[in-house]
Amino acid sequence: MPLGSVNVRIYGKSETGHAFRYLKAMASQKQKILTASVLAAALGAGLYYQLRTPVAPRPKSVEAVMPMDMAKALADAGSKPAAPRGGRTVPAGVTAAAGAEIAFERTGRNSLQMKFSNAGAKPYPIRFAAGAIFEDDRARVVLLNPVDVTVEPGGTLEQEFAVAALSSGKVESRGKFKGTTKAEPKLELLMKHLESHSELPVAVVQTAVLAILEDAPVDLFAQFPKLQPDATQRDDSFKVETWQIVSALQLLRDIGVDSAKLGEDPQLKIEAMMDVRAHDIAKQYYGISSENEWAYWRHELLAGDPSTRHFALYGIARYYPDVALVMMPRWARETRTFPHYRRAAIGALALTQKSAAKPILQELGRDLAREKEMAQRIDPALRYLEQNLPNVL
Repeated sequence: MPLGSVNVRIYGKSETGHAFRYLKAMASQKQKILTASVLAAALGAGLYYQLRTPVAPRPKSVEAVMPMDMAKALADAGSKPAAPRGGRTVPAGVTAAAGAEIAFERTGRNSLQMKFSNAGAKPYPIRFAAGAIFEDDRARVVLLNPVDVTVEPGGTLEQEFAVAALSSGKVESRGKFKGTTKAEPKLELLMKHLESHSELPVAVVQTAVLAILEDAPVDLFAQFPKLQPDATQRDDSFKVETWQIVSALQLLRDIGVDSAKLGEDPQLKIEAMMDVRAHDIAKQYYGISSENEWAYWRHELLAGDPSTRHFALYGIARYYPDVALVMMPRWARETRTFPHYRRAAIGALALTQKSAAKPILQELGRDLAREKEMAQRIDPALRYLEQNLPNVL
């Protein structure tokens, strides 16, 4: 789901039945940057002088050094719940008045639901900046897009946020979370980028987050079986499509962050080039133009990584089917060729999704009948071909 996708339900209890209003952040991106810079400088300076300047002795009576009207105002304010002011984040547990409640619950790997009831007499604004961190005693998540809503008096709000897990530990499907004032500095560039790219799928952002924070390998995300798996045992919590992994690589490149392990895996590149959904994204990321794609496949077949070299036969079959119809039978029959190349050539004929491949496979079945290992590959290839022919006819 894109970052901007949220499910919202609002219920009102006002006699006039007025609808709740959603407040939109009015500051431009430049204004936000300027404001953040000024605030950071002011806070830094304040902390510096607080540490360097001796603290004056505290008077025995605070009232002795302030006007009576100010003392009375402070006393009155201390007896009431503090109302949130514009631009401030409302932490979990804050209430607008007696009977008001705010709660956060994790409803999935990448979703956090807020429930809030405003029992007060005034509208209650709730604001969270992108990058805000929520946690329970087992996990932490980061908010991916800002939240800016107002709950009217007597109203109830339910809103689902898009979040990313900050650890690849096993994800619990449910959990009570609370807001924090913490931040993750390593995600600053990513959060900045998301301000103008809210259309990015959450799975892509989640993959990028773990690549940044944990230097996570492809094994954590890939659905395809790894030929050389990572030693760490992993569950399926963060498995995504191949195109989403490559999109995460592109995202990391766009924000100027090193993709490290994720970008160095040799199998990922050829898997992405074979996958029809990832193919165009992979060509863009790896700099393979339509003019030099054949050269890429030829190089992978003749000089690629030994563990994935035979995958080039599948790529040629998928994107150059007419070439494959002539090439693959020769590779399948050549007894001097390594067996895994011959097996791949038989399977590649099915990937052409051409009706002309059917009689070729049937003929190969007869020619290779005495070679049990090769003959066993024919029927599965024919079944795959027949199942997928209607998709292209």
